[in-house]
Amino acid sequence: MKLRAHHLLCLPNFIGEGYSDAFTVNMAARKRQLAAEGGFTLAAGADDICAACPNLRGEACETQDKVSRYDAAARRLLGLEPGKRYSAAALEKRVCEEIFEKHRLREICGDCEWYPLCARLTGEKKEGQNT
Repeated sequence: MKLRAHHLLCLPNFIGEGYSDAFTVNMAARKRQLAAEGGFTLAAGADDICAACPNLRGEACETQDKVSRYDAAARRLLGLEPGKRYSAAALEKRVCEEIFEKHRLREICGDCEWYPLCARLTGEKKEGQNT
């Protein structure tokens, strides 16, 4: 299974909502697959989740600059390298410790349309709140 870096933030917060029915079905299937396989290869671009996204145009997203920025920030904060294989459990723990618990989600993807949902699910502090 191939996953792009910012999707490591999306998967733990997936609760059955998505861009389209096909996307939602695929996202649920990839989440089950990841749990069953226990690992993934970090993709440099479009991945197995992107495959059913209505925003995918060939090998790139119609908002490629934005998703590339998300991927770069997630890779930097998590110390990830494209092409390497990672343990799903170890990365989920690292995502929780380095991103969710430190309230850094806004720093990576604060302008994502799904950010309000993820922020609520992870307990992300709103700007101006005490940490």
